[in-house]
Amino acid sequence: MAKSTVARRKRKVPLSVHKASGLWCKVHKGKRYYFEKVADDPQGTKSLDQWLEIRAGRTPKSSGDVLVKDICNEWLAHKQAKLDAGEIAQDTWDEYHHTCELVTGSIDKHSEAATLLPSDFAKLRATMAKRYGPTVLGKHIGQVRSLFKYGYEAGLIDRPAKFGPGFKKPPAKVMRKTRLDRGDQDFTAAEVRQLLKTRNHNWRAMILLGVQGGFGNRDVAELSIEVVDLKTGWIEYARAKTATQRRVPLWPETVEAIREVIERHPGGTDRLFVGRRGRDFTDSNAHGNNRISAAFRRVLTSQGFPEAGRGFYCLRRSFQTQAEECGDIIAVKHIMGHIPPENDMSSRYRQRVNDARLRRAVDAVHRWLWPRPFVGEMTQ
Repeated sequence: MAKSTVARRKRKVPLSVHKASGLWCKVHKGKRYYFEKVADDPQGTKSLDQWLEIRAGRTPKSSGDVLVKDICNEWLAHKQAKLDAGEIAQDTWDEYHHTCELVTGSIDKHSEAATLLPSDFAKLRATMAKRYGPTVLGKHIGQVRSLFKYGYEAGLIDRPAKFGPGFKKPPAKVMRKTRLDRGDQDFTAAEVRQLLKTRNHNWRAMILLGVQGGFGNRDVAELSIEVVDLKTGWIEYARAKTATQRRVPLWPETVEAIREVIERHPGGTDRLFVGRRGRDFTDSNAHGNNRISAAFRRVLTSQGFPEAGRGFYCLRRSFQTQAEECGDIIAVKHIMGHIPPENDMSSRYRQRVNDARLRRAVDAVHRWLWPRPFVGEMTQ
């Protein structure tokens, strides 16, 4: 091709240099296209030919055409397959989706994934750090690393992502200081009694399950009616978050509260708890949290508690803290649905925990919450 022709084409369709990556690029209709490295194509000849191929509707011959959005889509499709297979929960998939939104909100989604630099990830980390505290920031950083690790292992990019030395979770010291500054994350007995004054039958039952059995947000949102046996006063099921068998003895107060929920249940779903509009609480918001989080804040406000600092999950912390007073940590872990370490051979050999031990754990919490004997409490 004559030099004059190339010159005219360059003037007609000029390319620019993306300084951060050192690549020739072109912005067209709000989308940025990346081509060869300036060092390898100093005159932009190859890059210009690739751009003209795109304009003609053909796929350009470029080795690094996998974009950030492509990796996000492939990763989410991979996680969707796990969701469909029951290997992860919907809340978890929603968190992954939110992480991809954070990535594409900070890094141009039309950027070639293989050309990202430590400065791109530093910008992403700074954006997330302004929005989240150390705990959530660390979670998202881990998920971003997982995202690009998948891209490399799946063959979408030919080398690991260059995160740089700064794209790491907050150090342990910062995490400890954050917990100290936050203060205690459980509720006192008086505070729980105040929360139980709510007039909402759903919330009274959920609060009781949280404080007497360590039920978390997802636990109550996904709890089905069929696993609750009000005749015997037990709940037994495999916890979705950990796939760990869980057997929980219920207080008489909890049995009555759940009985009212079932009697007033509108039907249409197997979930135990249904809101006023007929929806259960498993839906997620833009941050990947189910409806329990936001709804409980309204309960706190209605009972005179400040919103900041504590949420529904703090009831689970209250149970753990008080139930350990029974002296049987194995029984407490079984009720909580904790995952035993892989090297814990005792948990592998242990086939069950005696019901009497489980009852002693919940009885210890009952004595803390209502320091008086109650019908059905075991004699020590």
